[in-house]
Amino acid sequence: MYISHHGIPLSLFQTAQNASLDWFRSPLESKLPANTNNSLNNKGVVGYRPRQTQHINPWESVDVRESFSWRYDPAYDPLHAPSDLENIPAEVKKYITHDEDGFPWSKTPGEFSGPVIELYQAILKLGRELVRVFALALGLEEGGLDGRFTFPDVGVAVNYYPPIAPRDEEVGEGGKEKVSIGSHTDFQLFTLLYQDSVGGLQVLNAEGQWLNARPVEGTLVVNFGDYMQRITNGKWMSTVHRVVNTSGRERLSMAFFWGFGLHERCGVLDSVLEEGEEKKYDEVGCWEWVQRRIEMMREVKRELGDVTA
Repeated sequence: MYISHHGIPLSLFQTAQNASLDWFRSPLESKLPANTNNSLNNKGVVGYRPRQTQHINPWESVDVRESFSWRYDPAYDPLHAPSDLENIPAEVKKYITHDEDGFPWSKTPGEFSGPVIELYQAILKLGRELVRVFALALGLEEGGLDGRFTFPDVGVAVNYYPPIAPRDEEVGEGGKEKVSIGSHTDFQLFTLLYQDSVGGLQVLNAEGQWLNARPVEGTLVVNFGDYMQRITNGKWMSTVHRVVNTSGRERLSMAFFWGFGLHERCGVLDSVLEEGEEKKYDEVGCWEWVQRRIEMMREVKRELGDVTA
């Protein structure tokens, strides 16, 4: 699904894109201080990840990408005044796990962090508006989901994809199909994705065919995630997707993962159930679900002997 007329100027995306490209093109040694292994609270999750250090799908090749990721920090959320941050309830605060030393931003130049954080703040506003649209579509009041996004789990991944070989040459180690990032679903409710003009994003349809999600200028791609599948009782399915960049050019994307606050719980909404319809999914804690999915990825890495640099 694509959305347009979302109110975020194209120039804001382009400035963040150019700043990101400049940073990813810089020498490896200048990026390593932001390495994900240096995170105090989110080792392996937040920060910079060099290329070919993650293996999302064991039936495909190691991912040929670099990434820079971070988790929600209320200090950057335009919804909250500084005084709000001093009064976050304890049962909420313990699940807000950003690094208090400013990592990874403290390890990057302002020319990179400034434009990207500005875009992130605009996305926070847009995402909350979309939550209201989805609430109405799911038979709730317009603000029926607002409370779950006061301190949301909104993570971000800026992904840099160098080109890989054309399709007839792209067999990886062990005969596996070579991919830029392996096929997967996202953990949370939905993802807002900005992609440049290069292309490479593919979505799996119900017939098991990979469809190209071509870039459309001025739009964002919306992928439904695991939470959405669960709260709709499977009516809105989590989108299986991957990236295969055989364009011969570098590619950049920015993914904004929208989830309920990690202190919340996720279960099937009564409003989506037909008369006599049974719930397919048990209620689950959001923190529990995200940790389970992260651990599943780590387990794949352990089984394959992958090393995170």
